[in-house]
Amino acid sequence: MTGVVFRAMARTFLRDRGALAMSAVLPLVVFVVFAAIFAGASGEQLRIKVAVADEQRTGPTDRLVTALRRDSALIVAPGLLSAAEVRERVRTGGADAGLVIRAEARPLADLTGDGDPPVVIVVDPIRAVAGRVLAGQVQRAYFTALPDVALRNTADLLGEAFVTFTDGQRDTLTERFAELERDLAESADAEAAEGPFDGLVARESVGDPTLGRSHVAYYAGAVAMLFLLFSAVHGALSVLEERDAGLLDRLLAGPGGMGAVVGGKFLFLVVQGVGQVTLIFLLAWVGWGVPLLDRLVGYLVVTIAAAIAAAGLALALTTACRTRRQAQTLANIAILVLSAVGGSMVPRFFMPEWLQSIGWFTPTTWAVEAYSGLFWRGDPATSLLLPVGLLLGVGIGSLGLARRLARRDEVL
Repeated sequence: MTGVVFRAMARTFLRDRGALAMSAVLPLVVFVVFAAIFAGASGEQLRIKVAVADEQRTGPTDRLVTALRRDSALIVAPGLLSAAEVRERVRTGGADAGLVIRAEARPLADLTGDGDPPVVIVVDPIRAVAGRVLAGQVQRAYFTALPDVALRNTADLLGEAFVTFTDGQRDTLTERFAELERDLAESADAEAAEGPFDGLVARESVGDPTLGRSHVAYYAGAVAMLFLLFSAVHGALSVLEERDAGLLDRLLAGPGGMGAVVGGKFLFLVVQGVGQVTLIFLLAWVGWGVPLLDRLVGYLVVTIAAAIAAAGLALALTTACRTRRQAQTLANIAILVLSAVGGSMVPRFFMPEWLQSIGWFTPTTWAVEAYSGLFWRGDPATSLLLPVGLLLGVGIGSLGLARRLARRDEVL
């Protein structure tokens, strides 16, 4: 009996060529996507987008900024920005981290004495790892591109805390440092040993001061869109189940035909999706203080648009297939790819640049960015117009396609 059941299932699977092809090819697509994501997040390939403001504009600061531009681990935005522009880019996600060399702080060439650190690393709590990477690269650039400055500060620290230099010794040190600086100007290959200075770098956060709230605000939207798609597909599969069971013929006997059937299922999936996402955000509000009530209108607009997009896509994917096995395989793979590329599983700044660009073509990215703007970055309501418009366009367009495809099952 076991052998009979096995052979029956094997014949059914092999006869469904569409499902067979999807089972063989689509997992390879998922593998390529995840391989690209995690290869891009590895230590040697991860590149951080950085915005820079140099308010001191001295020789040492120019050399530091130039060294950072040459760093293969960083993508430094062209030109020099103001400190306000750097903070805004980090806040809105235009840069993973920012660097400000402050005019009011101690000079970069003199880290001794009182005063604030000259270099400020600007980060958002949700991208804290980007700030740590940038801080490490700044220290590395300081000791490789400015060894004369580093050694001079070392000598000053020794003279201040441990040794009293005579005037002659100070003159000698000054001459040697000047010679070293001239040598560095003539040779770009000069290097020096590394070592940290506590007075070099400070950190500043532009996101929610509560790190846990920032993380929850981001992942609430990411998880919400992931399960919106999965639950919508599960509901949309009932079209094929009802057709195979013969129930669809009875439904088509009523007024409205297949268009009414698809429309009714679409409406249910939208209502179900809004309720499901609301439960997620209610828990985020109660448990972690995500400001749901403060942005309630914007939340409802984004959630309804996201639910419409998920329902429309699920129905289009389902009606495009001839069998339930085909629909389930195609829909699951499509959801995994959209969620991975769109940022539901891994934050998009971990991904290589080309994969981040592809993400802007997915509804998952639009929804996650809209939720992030509402509850994480505090963007104005006008910033929701574009993502909400795109989500509505995808949802309504997919619904129209689903109704057109479903007419194949109409009994005239």
